[in-house]
Amino acid sequence: MTKNEVSSISESWMSVEEPIGIWSESNFTVQGLLEHLKVTKDESDYLWHMTRIYVSDDDVAFWEENKVSPTLVIDSMRDVLRIFINGELIGSVSGHWVKVLQPVQFQQGYSDLMLLSQTVGLQDATKAYFKSGVQNDVVVNLQLLIWNYGAFLEKDGAGFRGQIKLTGFKNGDIDLSKASWIYQVGLKGEFQKIFTIEENEKAGWTNLKLDATPSTFTWYKAYFDSPDGSEPIAIDLGSMGKGQAWVNGHHIGRYWNLTAPKDGCPDSCDYRGAYGSNKCMTNCGKPTQTWYHVPRSWLQASNNLLVIFEEIGGNPFEISVKLRVPRILCAQMSESYYPPLREWLHLDLIDGKVSISDMKPQIHLQCEDGQIISSIEFASYGTPHGSCQNFSNGNCHSPNSLSVVSE
Repeated sequence: MTKNEVSSISESWMSVEEPIGIWSESNFTVQGLLEHLKVTKDESDYLWHMTRIYVSDDDVAFWEENKVSPTLVIDSMRDVLRIFINGELIGSVSGHWVKVLQPVQFQQGYSDLMLLSQTVGLQDATKAYFKSGVQNDVVVNLQLLIWNYGAFLEKDGAGFRGQIKLTGFKNGDIDLSKASWIYQVGLKGEFQKIFTIEENEKAGWTNLKLDATPSTFTWYKAYFDSPDGSEPIAIDLGSMGKGQAWVNGHHIGRYWNLTAPKDGCPDSCDYRGAYGSNKCMTNCGKPTQTWYHVPRSWLQASNNLLVIFEEIGGNPFEISVKLRVPRILCAQMSESYYPPLREWLHLDLIDGKVSISDMKPQIHLQCEDGQIISSIEFASYGTPHGSCQNFSNGNCHSPNSLSVVSE
């Protein structure tokens, strides 16, 4: 497969900032903490929590005298947490039921403490995705995997567990677990559906300058033309951080440009035996995924709307449209392989006139419509080694393999 860049997205990008905190009258107030999924009800990944903290002069003097800072302590949270004080992002945490210890700074008087909890999918699926070192040119949106398993899966939940408190105050810790919290489900941009063709103009977009500083919690939009041909199309989001993307109102998925660990990729790979998340890892030290598939059925010839919601900062001007064009086709088979599935529907097999053991395994290599096989680069009947584009003859090799296959 070759990477073939077709065009960059239009340089006429526009942006609008997402409000931090409570943004609508649909918010509600509850004494204590609620479970994330039960509140959002699958309407959004995002749930805002806001409470008001009072800091006295004595608290400020206590911190200065003892050279300490208060700390936000959360016993356990999943999947992503953003912490804001008076609208300013001061920290982020991600993980599966991990403890949070975040130093905070308050001014004297009242301050708004806002916690934004987020889900990123089902844990076992995302765990496999992050640790597998998935190649960054895979076109399938791997975050959309929906399989999962395990006892009491439905009770795993999301958001917070245990106690939330502020430590380091003069009169002792402040227990926020039973405080009065204002809840807001989702983002304003989500609610207004500014990612759709019909509603996107309502957001009040402004032109984005080429030298603009990457910002957090920002919506971006631009337009692009559909590439000619029939090859699969992907959007390269390698320049972005974490967020979601839409094309012509269709959600193409969450993106999160995490880098796979540098170590762990084996020199050779064997999938036989019990499954393990560390088996056959590839692309160590590289992004787990940067390409996101866009079905051609979602596109029109020109003026396709691309909307990005970016959480941690990125450069939309480097986003591009790419094609996946097959140039090399490979296959490997042994005498122990089963015959093709279509052979299992053969009438003689169904009628019992022949046995499945009488049928031979087969390799079929075929170009797309309008393309032809230009040459056979390698063929070996015997015990070939290696993988695609890196095959070699083994200790048993039929010398006329290449000529026979080419013919």
